Amino acid sequence: MSNYIYGAGGHGKVVLDAMQHAGINCAGFVDDKEISKWSGISVFQLSELELETRKAFHLAIGDCKIRESIVTRFGNASYFSVIHTSVALAKSAQVGVGTFLAAHSVLAPDSKIGNHCIINHAAVVDHDCVVGDYCHIAPQCSLGGGVKVGKGVLIGSGAVVLPGVSIDDYAIVGAGAIVLKDVAKGTKVVGNPARLIYS
Repeated sequence: MSNYIYGAGGHGKVVLDAMQHAGINCAGFVDDKEISKWSGISVFQLSELELETRKAFHLAIGDCKIRESIVTRFGNASYFSVIHTSVALAKSAQVGVGTFLAAHSVLAPDSKIGNHCIINHAAVVDHDCVVGDYCHIAPQCSLGGGVKVGKGVLIGSGAVVLPGVSIDDYAIVGAGAIVLKDVAKGTKVVGNPARLIYS
């Protein structure tokens, strides 16, 4: 099976670095950009590849909804997860298919991460947290124990979610926010304490 990174952008560089640390070979990037190389690796147009023939992909795209749309479009493709060698991964933690765990992130005991998520640099997912599919937990976020995060949620850099709080599907938590109470589906909260700015 050949492993490809879908997305020749900044996040793709981060995923490539983690793959190299973990000794995972990268056969190339897939992107619609008119470039031949990215980080020294060949870039292929999607039309050049047969997605369903002995190839596996990692979606290195930061936008949660775009990752979800790609999986929906190419439902029969194979996907692989990438876990940086510096991750603190509890033995009882669970990680879904196609998920990325960046350098120095922490997954504590009995935490559960869904499919095609990004747990970015130095983010902490504490004990008993549940993170749904297609989420992006940005750098240096902290999810307290027992936090529940729905599908397609973005939690911005440096945000803190207090223990036991729930964040519903497709919500956005702004960078640096301190979340003290539940966040409703499709809403955006910012600030300290976090307050609703749109629904």
